[in-house]
Amino acid sequence: MQTEIKKITDVEFDLEIKAAAADLSEEIEQAIRTQRARTTMKGFRAGKVPTTLVKKVYGKSLAYQIAEERVQKTFQASVLDTKEYDVLGQPVITDIEYEFEGDLRAVVRFGVRPDIKLKDLSKTKVSRLTHKVTDEDVEKEIEQLLAQHAELTTVDGPAKADSYVLVDMQRLDDKGKNPEGEPQVDVPFLLSDDNLMPDIKKALTGLKVGKSKKVTLPGVEELPARHYEMTLKEVKRRDLPELDNEMVKKVTNDQVEDAETLRTQLRDQLVTGWEQRSNELFQTDVIEKLIELHEFEVPNSVIDMYLDAYLKDAAGKNKDKKLPAGFDVEGFRNARREQAENQARWMFIRDAVIAEKSFTVEDADRDAHFDKMAAQGGFGADMMKQYYNTMPQLMDQIDQGIISDKVFGHLSASMKITELGKDAYEKEMKKGK
Repeated sequence: MQTEIKKITDVEFDLEIKAAAADLSEEIEQAIRTQRARTTMKGFRAGKVPTTLVKKVYGKSLAYQIAEERVQKTFQASVLDTKEYDVLGQPVITDIEYEFEGDLRAVVRFGVRPDIKLKDLSKTKVSRLTHKVTDEDVEKEIEQLLAQHAELTTVDGPAKADSYVLVDMQRLDDKGKNPEGEPQVDVPFLLSDDNLMPDIKKALTGLKVGKSKKVTLPGVEELPARHYEMTLKEVKRRDLPELDNEMVKKVTNDQVEDAETLRTQLRDQLVTGWEQRSNELFQTDVIEKLIELHEFEVPNSVIDMYLDAYLKDAAGKNKDKKLPAGFDVEGFRNARREQAENQARWMFIRDAVIAEKSFTVEDADRDAHFDKMAAQGGFGADMMKQYYNTMPQLMDQIDQGIISDKVFGHLSASMKITELGKDAYEKEMKKGK
């Protein structure tokens, strides 16, 4: 038997395997003897079927099985056991030539970890969102809680910036002229809602009851822009209840006793929320910067590994944990290939940072993490640590989170960070797009 490893790219290699028929004959004959011992056929006693007949019936399938096993064993011995290659993902047989009782030739392609040289980040600029929670922010949260118990009173209009309105929405064609389909009737909008699309808010504010305006809503991802004619049906004023102790208990399900405590809790929640949002956006921006800075080939085996995970996740969202009939798997994989490649790129860069800085997780790191969790409420740190120690997968998630914090802490210290407020940050993001 002959083997040869050929370099295809910096991250992909082919193992070519050649075996003469004689190299496989002994294994095939043994497989046929084993099959004969358990074969039953009419007219013959169990285990006494003639070898020639067993070979005729089962020979080809047994031989192909032996050939595949030989390829797998050879890959194990020639690649994996040598420790010379850092193999990633699932190797793939890209070519196989074999006929029963003939010679075997097979090619196995496998991917390896790319060699990454980390760039100097001292001149790399990244913005970080910062926001100081204000009394106004807290009052907006209280307003949303009270809004669930507000009284709505119909008024003549026109619609104001804080009005609650009902609208009929008629979809128009691609040119924004002729109606398409049935209208959506009595669609509610709160014009003071920060999440309301600016185009809708602008069109409805100041509009009188019975009047209409055409609105073009921007496309989402691959979907084109949408055109509507919006007719204002009704305008209502919201009268919020007073925030007395009774109302505090009502909006918090008896979890809070008075308004001052509620405001304190809401402020703490907002601070935590903004910190989390800032951290997530910062990490996303850092990842994008690092991917831009580091150009290297990614093995297809790793990209496929992530695509397989995306498909599994998509199937897991269904009740039967299966993809729906007719699901376009190939289209799905093609559409998400760039995402999978970027995720793989970040994994390699992250691993390179960890290796370069020799980041590890120590007991002290875990203790600090559990102390932080305990401070947020719930069980004590020692109890949580004991529980996680009995759940290796959960503990591994904790460890990975600790490592990630170290990685981003190092990257943050290595870059030029500009702190930007909400408006300035959003302006920069829009400019970047």
